[in-house]
Amino acid sequence: MKYRNKPTICNKMHKHASKKEAARCDELTLLERAGKIEKLMQQPEFELQPKFKIECKTIRPIKYRADFSYYDKEENAFIVEDVKGFKTKDYMIKKKILLYIMRYREDWFFRET
Repeated sequence: MKYRNKPTICNKMHKHASKKEAARCDELTLLERAGKIEKLMQQPEFELQPKFKIECKTIRPIKYRADFSYYDKEENAFIVEDVKGFKTKDYMIKKKILLYIMRYREDWFFRET
């Protein structure tokens, strides 16, 4: 399947995978400037499973890279956010593992926009 996402540059500073993601970046940047959110990060990476060795072979870690993460002052919570148009099988599996890891963190939320 061919993706139709068009890479887009946001604020003349950084590249995003789609126009939708770049637009969300603009929104989040405005929210940060307004003081509603803080600690905005782009492309934060979360380790779902560390690397390990088995039978003298190193198995690489499994990582999940979200589009954004930030602290929402109104919700008093850390938000991990992904902007999705099409959900791949890899994405769905990694999302489930991330949600499993986050399940006991009442101050962490996952959002798809």
